[in-house]
Order: sequence, then C-alpha cells, then structure tokens
Amino acid sequence: MTLAGSLQETKRTKTSTVDDAARHGLAFTQSFVDKAQLMPAPIRPEWVLEGAPQAMCAVLARHKFGWGDACHWSCTAGKFRWHYGWDESVMFLEGEVRITDDAGHVYEGKPGVTLFFPAGTSAVWEVPTYIRKLAFNQKPVPWYLHYQSRILERLKGIGKKLFG
Repeated sequence: MTLAGSLQETKRTKTSTVDDAARHGLAFTQSFVDKAQLMPAPIRPEWVLEGAPQAMCAVLARHKFGWGDACHWSCTAGKFRWHYGWDESVMFLEGEVRITDDAGHVYEGKPGVTLFFPAGTSAVWEVPTYIRKLAFNQKPVPWYLHYQSRILERLKGIGKKLFG
C-alpha cells in the first residue's frame, strides 16, 4: 500500500494506533481530535464527590513500549478527586474547570490553558457544565535511569569529539 493509500485509510478510521502505523510501514501515528470518537471512560465511583460526571476518552497515540500516550478527554458536570499515576500535561480545548491541589491552590482550566500534574499527586476537579482537553501522559522515569541516560549521552559526546 502506498503512503497516500495508508493516509486515506487512516482518515476513514479517524485514528491509527502504533500497530496500524507499523503494519502499513508508516513511521508516524496520525489521529484527529474528533468528539465523535470519544468513548465512555467512567470515573472511578469512589473518586466522585458530587453529581454524576460522565467522562469520555479517545486514545490518540500510544508509546510502543507503554511509556506514554496522548488522549482526547471530556467530562460533564460534577466534582471528583483525580489521582495521577503518571505525569500528565493537559491543554484545555473547551469548557471550564476549577482544579484544587492538596495544598489548597486553585487553578482555572479553560481553552488555551495548559497544566502539568506530576505522578503521585491528586486534585479535586469541579466541572460546572463541561470540559474537554488533550492529555499527554508519561510514566515517570526513575531518577537512576535518568542519571544513567545522561552519563551515556555525555560519553557519546566525548566519543564523537575523540573519534569524529
């Protein structure tokens, strides 16, 4: 299949996974932010504090080794506590939300605003009517692996200087 044919197929299905991309010989995963692709993604009942928030989600891309993903997410009115198991960067697309961290600091989420939530933290989300966001999730790298990676990069740099 040609690249153009693969892209046409991707456009018909609205999204492609890493497996789809690899199967068609594509280097990249292409997705579209489309509300029609959102599927029910219930919030854990024990996290709900008020109301009956209904969350929806579509995975746009996944890291091939499971270290991260990109998601399109929305939620209706309600109040809930969210626990972050991964580092999460978000960009709000539509609606509004009031987010309170465990120290009592309040953040307003609205279109164009970005926030970063470190793994291991929690926050209370208050959604007055509706919120929609893009989320980029990543498993945190343990400090010792990050340190080893930095050492290897420095050694590579030294090797290039010495041996061209």
